[in-house]
Amino acid sequence: MNKRIAITGFGVKVPNGENNNDLLDHLISGEYDFTARNDITPNQEPLWVGEILGDLGTLEDKQYRVLPRISKLAISTSAEALAMGGLDLTDPGNKTGVFFGTTMGGTTPLEEMVHYASAGKFREMPVYCCGLVHYHSLASSISSFFHLTGISKTVTTGCTAGLEALEDAMLYLQSGKINTAIVGAADSSNNKVTVYGFGKIRALPFNQEIWNSGSPFNKKSKGFILSEGAASLILETEEHALSRNATIYGYVDAVSTNNDAESVNGQDKTGRNMKRAVNDVLGNRRPDYFNSQALGYDANDRIEDIVSRDIFQHEVPLTSIKGLIGHPFSVSGLAQIIASLLGFQHHFIPGTIRTDQHGYEHLPLITKTLPKATSEVLITSHGYGGNNACVYLTKQ
Repeated sequence: MNKRIAITGFGVKVPNGENNNDLLDHLISGEYDFTARNDITPNQEPLWVGEILGDLGTLEDKQYRVLPRISKLAISTSAEALAMGGLDLTDPGNKTGVFFGTTMGGTTPLEEMVHYASAGKFREMPVYCCGLVHYHSLASSISSFFHLTGISKTVTTGCTAGLEALEDAMLYLQSGKINTAIVGAADSSNNKVTVYGFGKIRALPFNQEIWNSGSPFNKKSKGFILSEGAASLILETEEHALSRNATIYGYVDAVSTNNDAESVNGQDKTGRNMKRAVNDVLGNRRPDYFNSQALGYDANDRIEDIVSRDIFQHEVPLTSIKGLIGHPFSVSGLAQIIASLLGFQHHFIPGTIRTDQHGYEHLPLITKTLPKATSEVLITSHGYGGNNACVYLTKQ
């Protein structure tokens, strides 16, 4: 019998949600703010992006100062999650693992390091350059910052990486090798490399009004809003959480992941394997709603439509928070979980903002914050390269 896995703390830092309370306020109000940038686009066209504007920490420790931005984002959200969970990491009874996901890793500092190297500026290259660009700097920085000497893993599968880090943590928790885990994801890729790459496949909305940028379930949307951020969860076996009288905010009841096996340059347009992942976590259950991947990029949003049609016959409500937070790559799935956990706590379903449902009028889409108690939610995620990930989240 599998052990139940409880969520006892969480932390978030995404555009329009730079901590749990900030995200809660914006989920309820629907208010948002994105930044128009033209310094990272091919022809200086304006492009809406989501940026973290708040402080990432003011610690003066040298090792903290030289970390890549994704590590600082992750440390911030992990500290919030740990404070919320009241987990004492010095307790010898805690066997804690660290599992983090990222899509692009240290792309922004990599741009800078390539510039130094291609210009022959060896003396200007920082001595800590390897740590800035190494993918595993993400999980290892959490381990070093919080003095955790156990399992430390970084997952780099793409937009699903946060949920796949969660799946890895689940396996270790259920095996008994650990009893607590810090699980998270971070990405910060608002830079030319990322913009040029996704611009090449017409996934980004150059020179568009905000209403045609990252508008979920809207065929007038010209692509997703690129954003940065981080999210962290504290996971524990239910037995361990109850033994220390921790507050349990929800349970990760099931996780399923797979790959479309179609192409490294896309995904299966039929949604066949996405549906398989959904059915794996559902069993015979039906959620109160599902918190979807939809991000205003029609190639992705169509797959969510297929899931709604073929599995739920368009009878289960669905929503997307991407109109509010943009698309922070690997962080997306965990941010969707946190939004649903806040909904559990405060009795609401987050609405899908900034969409008129053009071309998707048939969907039972929640477009405004809906006051309603919920206890079961499906989380969906999929992306470039064909990986699919689903989580079934329960309140009790």
